[in-house]
Amino acid sequence: MLLEGRRILVTGAARGIGLAVVQACLKQGGDVLMTDLDCETLDQAAATLTEHADRLRHCRLDVSDLESIETALSGIRDWPALDGLINNAAVLDINHAGTVTDERFAHVLDTNLTGALRVTRAALPMLGNSAAPAIVNTLSTQAFFGVPRSAAYATAKGGLLMLTRSMAVDFGAEGIRVNAVAPGFINTRMALTEDGVHEHEMEGFKAHYISEGRIPLRRPGTPEDCTGAYVYLLSDLSKYVTGQVIYVDGGLSATY
Repeated sequence: MLLEGRRILVTGAARGIGLAVVQACLKQGGDVLMTDLDCETLDQAAATLTEHADRLRHCRLDVSDLESIETALSGIRDWPALDGLINNAAVLDINHAGTVTDERFAHVLDTNLTGALRVTRAALPMLGNSAAPAIVNTLSTQAFFGVPRSAAYATAKGGLLMLTRSMAVDFGAEGIRVNAVAPGFINTRMALTEDGVHEHEMEGFKAHYISEGRIPLRRPGTPEDCTGAYVYLLSDLSKYVTGQVIYVDGGLSATY
């Protein structure tokens, strides 16, 4: 039980990687507050975790709204501390750099980048009460490598990379570790194209990434494939690790 007795807040937890991380933290003995903007899906997800109901709470949290963040945190004021924060909330964007609007670009950055800072700042007092506080931000391989029609999303994730490093430096004196996980092609709703086609089922994807080995492990990942990195970064196994990124991409980044 690597996280026994630890209290963890996860944003963007209603589905995909966020939900898988919640499940993993619960299995490792942690107490979890799972949050999301999509209340209906969040309620449905929480209802599947009745086995851990005594250690699970859930509520709405909009990372773009400070009042919403404060309301969510008020629901865990009875916790003596917050030991882990997973900044996972994000929106996907598929837009060419030459045509993305100012409004859309600003919205993606506010959600995927500024939102993580907003939640972190609000959670700092509770993190400061922990004996082993840890923050883990969800990046993407797009933080490191350009791909078509991802100007806003990739810019936000690249900014989150530098925010991770900056927070690791700024919070180090307080004993707060800050790291990140960079997933590659993972089977979540973000793999759906604008036309509703699953990216991983497209012939071009299969040929380039699977058959030709651009992903050395020859398959896309699952949300569960990502959870070990988060548990490691939250636990004492990584107690002298900060400012770092773990790629969870099946080897994709090794082929660039």
